[in-house]
Amino acid sequence: MTNDKISMLKLAIVCAIGLGTSAMVPAASAAEGSYHAQATLATAVPSVTEKQVDDVTWRCEGDRCTGKADRHSSLDSYMKECRKVAAGLGKLTRFYSRGREMSASDLKNCNRDAAS
Repeated sequence: MTNDKISMLKLAIVCAIGLGTSAMVPAASAAEGSYHAQATLATAVPSVTEKQVDDVTWRCEGDRCTGKADRHSSLDSYMKECRKVAAGLGKLTRFYSRGREMSASDLKNCNRDAAS
């Protein structure tokens, strides 16, 4: 195989990979709209409750809460999102959102700032 043929083959492979990944982009974009988060309350609720926090429906049972929204986009930082949830639901011992688990020190700051 000559250098020209090898170069053409490399180009064809790169183009094929690019076309393959671009076909997946619309599916990824559609999934970005849905929102799922989890929180654990310091004080359990006596019965199943639902509450809206920043257009997200939070359903709490005992000390476990799950936040869901079909479409949710926010420019809020991860910390500000936690503060809103803590202010709406109560002191948190765990917060998970956007694929991240909040650290203990950040969670402490979240609860402190939500209370003030």
